[in-house]
Amino acid sequence: MNIQYSYINVILKGIEANQILERTEGRALDQWQLDLPGMLSNTGLTEGLDDNREFTDVPHRGELHVHLNGAIPAPTIREILADEAIALPTGFEFERDLLRTAPCPSLAEYLTPWQVLRLFPRKRENLDRLAFSIFAGLADNNVRFVELRSSVLYLTTLQKCSATEALERLIESTGKAAQSHGIRRGLILTVTRGDYSAVSLSTLLQAYQDLGNPKDVIGLDLAGDEEIGYPTELPRLFREAKDRFGLGMTIHAGETGRTENVWSAVELFGADRIGHGTAAGKDPKLLEMLSSNGICIEVCPISNWLTGAVPPNEAHPLQQFRQYGVPFVVCSDNPAIHQRGLADDQAAAMAEGLSIADMRQQYEIAKRYSFIEEID
Repeated sequence: MNIQYSYINVILKGIEANQILERTEGRALDQWQLDLPGMLSNTGLTEGLDDNREFTDVPHRGELHVHLNGAIPAPTIREILADEAIALPTGFEFERDLLRTAPCPSLAEYLTPWQVLRLFPRKRENLDRLAFSIFAGLADNNVRFVELRSSVLYLTTLQKCSATEALERLIESTGKAAQSHGIRRGLILTVTRGDYSAVSLSTLLQAYQDLGNPKDVIGLDLAGDEEIGYPTELPRLFREAKDRFGLGMTIHAGETGRTENVWSAVELFGADRIGHGTAAGKDPKLLEMLSSNGICIEVCPISNWLTGAVPPNEAHPLQQFRQYGVPFVVCSDNPAIHQRGLADDQAAAMAEGLSIADMRQQYEIAKRYSFIEEID
């Protein structure tokens, strides 16, 4: 991540939080605000960083919503593709189709990078390689603990192993990488919406049990295009897993503008947290329900702008979340695909009216709603 291209430079230049509020009051998080390189080249705000290019005013961060595949730096992807002799899909251009730095017309187009991200790693050692590169990026953003999401099962095909072996390898690789950077990590097992989501969940839970219910696995996630249906028994299976194993529950919902998906996530799946949840800003009753139940929303400002969950001419609903007392934590979603990091997402949240004091409080909020136990 190039922190020199971050709103953080504005803060480090000495602009106080109230000045940021004056500049952004009544304005949406529009394309100009997220054109970080262009903005800084026009203003010359590149001073105030320490020798490590870190934003020292926020010494600790917690990351509750980041996908493993979306956090692998592009250079590492290139190295692994070359090492494993993997050809890009026909018509896929690396720079154009792997990175997402401008708003996409649809969530489906935003997800184009996964045409390549699901092709590797075929070699066991490359799982180690990508894990270390991910945690290096997290460390650069002062992340002290992270909940890392992965659907895991694609590894069974790539590495020709069982689901149990794939999960064990993921635990080992991410564990070693996390320890090397002094980061606490937990794994969230992701199931993608679709006809086979119940089968996938059962397979993952069996692998989890085969390994003796490892503490490394802390939660379950439902992700994917919200317009795609899922088996009727899936919510029950999620709730049963939550009750039986004590796993945290987070559901991608309300990212595509459908408030009913957020209602379902809480009422049917028993969600403890909501991934994205931008549609909730349109429904006062939903906001009141989330607030009264203490359901935390995982806010991903840059991702929400890139996917179109928040249109360029609209403000992010995080201020509505605050108004209704809905807890939220700022997250990065797919930082390497955005060529950004959690520090940039926090800066983007400040452009929507949050203060540097709010960002310092984010660490404690993330600790409170994390599925990881006993975080320092």
